[in-house]
Amino acid sequence: MQNDKFAPPPMGFVSAPPQSGYPKPGYPQPDYTPADTYGGPPPPPPEPNLNHPTRVDRPREGCFKRNQKNKPQSNAVGSAGIIFISGGMNIAWAVGFRGPIAYDSTKHNYIAWFIAAIIGALISCVLANKVAKKFVLLFASVLVAVGGLIIACSHNNGPATVAACYLDGLANGLIFAPFVALAGEIAVPYMRGMVSASLEQLCFGVGILLQIVYVSSWTYPRYTSYKDFTAENMKGVLSAIYGFMALILGWFMTIESPVLMLVNNDEQGAIDALRRLQKPSVLSEETYDQLAEHKRYLAHNKDMSLGQSISQALPTFIRLAYLRVLNAMSLSSHVIIALALSIYASYGLASAQGWYIGFALCRWLGTFIPSCFMESLGRKNPTVFGLLLCCGMSFAVGSQYDLYTLLSNVTILLMVFQFFAGMASTATSAYLSEAYPLGVKQHFIAFTFVTEMFVFLIINVCDFNVSQGYNYFYVMGGMYLTGFLLGIITLPETKMLTLRGAQQRFSSFVNLRFN
Repeated sequence: MQNDKFAPPPMGFVSAPPQSGYPKPGYPQPDYTPADTYGGPPPPPPEPNLNHPTRVDRPREGCFKRNQKNKPQSNAVGSAGIIFISGGMNIAWAVGFRGPIAYDSTKHNYIAWFIAAIIGALISCVLANKVAKKFVLLFASVLVAVGGLIIACSHNNGPATVAACYLDGLANGLIFAPFVALAGEIAVPYMRGMVSASLEQLCFGVGILLQIVYVSSWTYPRYTSYKDFTAENMKGVLSAIYGFMALILGWFMTIESPVLMLVNNDEQGAIDALRRLQKPSVLSEETYDQLAEHKRYLAHNKDMSLGQSISQALPTFIRLAYLRVLNAMSLSSHVIIALALSIYASYGLASAQGWYIGFALCRWLGTFIPSCFMESLGRKNPTVFGLLLCCGMSFAVGSQYDLYTLLSNVTILLMVFQFFAGMASTATSAYLSEAYPLGVKQHFIAFTFVTEMFVFLIINVCDFNVSQGYNYFYVMGGMYLTGFLLGIITLPETKMLTLRGAQQRFSSFVNLRFN
């Protein structure tokens, strides 16, 4: 029997299949659907739905798990926070926590950091969205490291100290606006307050705390040699360490804003950035939800002209700049002089160390506690509560400021005042990161910072009238009362809101709601 499997093919041509089974040449298939590009350009993508809810729900997962999942967001701006620690040390040094100085100094020595910070902030306006934030950070890290090395390697050298202050202040001014804005754009809505407050207010507070602790604990011999290692040199060493740490961590951990990537039509880059901003670094439904919300944020801002953006930003600038002015006044050299006088008059020089450290701890705790509970306590509640208590404490200090009674109770009142001053200022970091329209965001963040630094500078230049120091605290109490009323009426509550929702809240000058 022949095996058909191995049979040779039949001779001749196989008859063609029926004509109806194949289309005629040059014609499309019966089920053919024209491509999107057929006959012209592709249709534009659908407009994002701007009516989408702006409030998000906090995930049900625990606090620890939620923080670990979003840890890359704080890591992405953490290098800037290290530079802000160095800035906090220089602020504390400039307002009076510097120990004995063995070289001739003028007021220029103590305002150089603020001048440089203002210059750096103005330069950052020119660089906004033109130079990658990572490169700005790396340059600023080098400035901080070089400035620290200058102080660490010099001995009783006034010009070297001024040069180092200029370098460090310039670095802090350069990165302030870009990274405060970045913190708001990379953080998920239910973490934005904590990320931004921890980046700015908390890190500056850590620097102030470190400076006060080691300066007040330093042993100052009666006779010093020219080459002795001083507290000034220690500040330089710490600044150099911070600079090198920021340089290394910034190189590996800084992630650019997905919002700006979308502005530059780099959607794939934005998706990749959002993926790396969470643990595990995988694409998920939440990644695409964040991408969609960023597109809605851009759509909300794209139709605003420059004039409209500025007109919307100016009322916000008035509110936030006023709060930052109060922050500068609460830590000014006048407050530190009053603190030193009250300690020496009431308790003596021997107990000064403990009081100074307690003062620094109160300020830091006033910042730390609201930072940790920013998304549960909100922004407005701690701010207005802190403003009200600061108003009362300022008037109390003014009423107790009497040289004839040796400034009785002023030290304790100033410590309580610092706690609530820190509380009143903490939420301003979150507000700065989310309040201004996108087109002018970095510029107005920089202008707000410049206003604060200018107040520091002016107060440092002015001489403190020891016999009539109560006037300063009465004026500050009145300004805190105004700030409290301004906060009650105009500050919005933006916890758990998207950037789009926060901007919409700030577009209205009157905001009486507390939720």
